[in-house]
Amino acid sequence: MRLKLKQFLTGTSVALGATTGEQHMQSVYRGVAQGTIPPGSCIVLDCDGVTGINASYIKATALWVLTCGQLSVTNSDSLASPAPRHEADPRPYDLFVCVTGLTTDLEVEFQEFLKPRRLPLLYVQRLRGDSVEEAKLLGHLDSTLALTLKAAGQHDTVAAPELHRAFPRDKVTVTAWNNRLNDLHALRLVRRIRAGRAWKYESVAKQIVWESHS
Repeated sequence: MRLKLKQFLTGTSVALGATTGEQHMQSVYRGVAQGTIPPGSCIVLDCDGVTGINASYIKATALWVLTCGQLSVTNSDSLASPAPRHEADPRPYDLFVCVTGLTTDLEVEFQEFLKPRRLPLLYVQRLRGDSVEEAKLLGHLDSTLALTLKAAGQHDTVAAPELHRAFPRDKVTVTAWNNRLNDLHALRLVRRIRAGRAWKYESVAKQIVWESHS
């Protein structure tokens, strides 16, 4: 689901404040509340044409989707969860989030928002339909998880035992690989797919452009 944020702005190219963000996210809020957005969907926030943004706006948009997704990891039955007091309050829902169309200034704003919160976010460089073909990683990702994401990205789908066999010199147990993959899933960087009694994982982005980050 691609949300072109510029279309909601009238007479300005600057998106500031929580109230503005909540207005722009109405279709997503409604889709989550009514359960009409397919679970596992990636919400792509397209910032093309937007020249300014602030932390309150990011919190009401990108962070809101990320929080819904993270809550779904610990509570998979989103429709059975108590209804939020306010439509803009996050609720458990299996969503992923990416951004695209960032200017240099907007990228800086996202980095300054994400890094102190130790959160990663995919910045889409190439999109084909609903498929994220290539993305850059913004924010923070622990070095161990970064290595795990790189390893997972070498496969279409992968399970912990397969990574254990592929990297025997790392002396990482199957359980440790599984924990790392689960952490990446909680951070909304990989999808989790049931394969019989086991789980397989696939990267949300088919290819990630790696740059130094902290």
